[in-house]
Order: sequence, then C-alpha cells, then structure tokens
Amino acid sequence: MNKRQRQHLIRRIMRDRPVTSQRELVEELAAAGCLVTQATISRDLREIGLQKARDGTGRVRYSLVPSAEERPDPSAACGRMLKDFGRGLEVAQNLVVLRCDPGAAPGLGRVIDELDHELVLGCVAGDDTVIVVCRSKESAEALCSYLTGLGG
Repeated sequence: MNKRQRQHLIRRIMRDRPVTSQRELVEELAAAGCLVTQATISRDLREIGLQKARDGTGRVRYSLVPSAEERPDPSAACGRMLKDFGRGLEVAQNLVVLRCDPGAAPGLGRVIDELDHELVLGCVAGDDTVIVVCRSKESAEALCSYLTGLGG
C-alpha cells in the first residue's frame, strides 16, 4: 500500500469511527492489512490535517482540521487549545512550563510553534507537559503573560 492509499484509508477510518490515539489507529490499519509504525502515522496525521479535539460528549479524539482558508489564526487556535487542554503555566528561569491534559502536549507544542512568536526559541512536548524555551527570564515571563491572555 502506498502513502496515498494509506492516507485515504486513514480518512475512511476516521469517518467511520472515532479514533482517540495513534496507537488505536495503528491497530485499525493493521486490521485492514496495512502495517505501519506510530512515526508514520504521526506524519500522515499532520499531512492529512487531523488533530485531537473534544467531541460533543467531551471525549478527546482525532478530527479533520478545517481547510486552510477556514483555519483560525494561530493565536486563536492556541487560545482554544489552552482553554480546552491547558492546566497551568509557570515560569522557571528562561522556560515556560505548560501543564496539560494527558496526551495533549504534542498538539499544544505544535500550536505554540505555529504562533511563530519572537520570544519562543523552541518547544519540547512530552505527554502532559510542554517546555517552551525563551532567551531570558524576562522574555519567559512576557510569554507566560501572553499565553495566559490567550487562554492559559
């Protein structure tokens, strides 16, 4: 199965049933005869435009991102993610530590990166924590205030 066929299968799976994790998607694909790694799935999800979001019942699952012209600006997307999944911001020297719901850190790290904010040197995301690196304590404090204002 080539990449295009695999991504088509992923879209079909997502339309047919809710998928809550990359591991679950790997298992669904394997059941359909497509053996892939989690890293491949991660790239596919990014390319297809799928991201985690809460459904109508409040459960977290993957869903299609609106097309580029319908996408909110980066600060609106970051604010929404912070409100939905953020659990606290704290400054530690030149770092901003963002606590979040389990599994939400990669998505939050991505929306913070997409801000392309001048104070952000980079992000490292785990499972429930994002570390944002800034140049100085002052810039970390300013970024923390900015993220708090967005919805953190």
